[in-house]
Amino acid sequence: MKPLTKIGFVIVYLVHSRTGGVKMELEKYVVVIGGLNMDIAGISGPVYHERDSNIGKVFLSPGGVGRNIAHNLVNLEVPTYLITAYGDDDFGLLLEKSCNELNIKLDYAEKLDHANSSTYLYVTDDEGDMVTGVNDMGIVDCITPAFLQDKLDMINEAEVVVFDANLSKETLEWLGDNVTAPIFVDPVSVSKADRVQKILDKIDTIKPNEHEIELYTGVKVVDLEKAKEAACKLIDLGPEHVYLSLGSKGMVVADKTQKPTFVPVIPTEVVSANGAGDCSMATLVWARFHYGNILSVEEVSQLAQAASSITLQTEGSVSDELSIRSVVRHAQSYETISY
Repeated sequence: MKPLTKIGFVIVYLVHSRTGGVKMELEKYVVVIGGLNMDIAGISGPVYHERDSNIGKVFLSPGGVGRNIAHNLVNLEVPTYLITAYGDDDFGLLLEKSCNELNIKLDYAEKLDHANSSTYLYVTDDEGDMVTGVNDMGIVDCITPAFLQDKLDMINEAEVVVFDANLSKETLEWLGDNVTAPIFVDPVSVSKADRVQKILDKIDTIKPNEHEIELYTGVKVVDLEKAKEAACKLIDLGPEHVYLSLGSKGMVVADKTQKPTFVPVIPTEVVSANGAGDCSMATLVWARFHYGNILSVEEVSQLAQAASSITLQTEGSVSDELSIRSVVRHAQSYETISY
């Protein structure tokens, strides 16, 4: 397979420069339906001891899978509406202010009186990997079919609609039955991935990891061949495109027109892995929004891997360095990666 640097990058630059980015059609937009959290992060220093107090950094930052995807999309020049629920508490006010400053549109989100905003606490080790997390996301249960019903026309007019599986099973199945725009899904975790099991045939693009895809297909991903087998089986269950994340190894990508292909990661010095998957999902959406089906799944995966590698180099869940230019430039690393 040729790297994107020799085929798709030219298309990316030409299409984007010709259309002037999002100025092409301001009425086009993406809808993200999911969580809006206040993240409390504990980043360990160079030495990490389990079950002990560790020297490091602690900071607050806006987060949530849905919100992180929306933030990355805005960084990639995609007009984005975030449909979510948040409280009128101090965290909620800070989250609202942050979204407004970033131009994440909250026109169809709802601030609930006397409610606690969603909060997520996590700790990473000296290698940047999360070792524990606690989420208090009860407010997400307020995003019900009734909550979304009067927003359905606006949702269906989007170029892409993104769900995260923090939503309830009832809500996700209702969305699957009622959304006509292309659906992109992030399963979030093994404990939540089964919430979209019944709507796999309604999904355009899904980005599971090896544990989530095992839940769907019964294939245990122990090596690359099993990863490809699992991707094929998931395609057979309905999704048009599968981007199977293998973490630090790379991605196996598949669609209904060709055999699965492996795309490795770009070697990166990892500061924190938190948010890298959300960035990868956002890049898949960005590629569809701006370039339709011009790029192959392999080329889109290269861009997604490049974007996530940028996020891996920051302490926060979203990198301020993420842009179309930085993603394309970083993906040029595939010219020197053999696979």
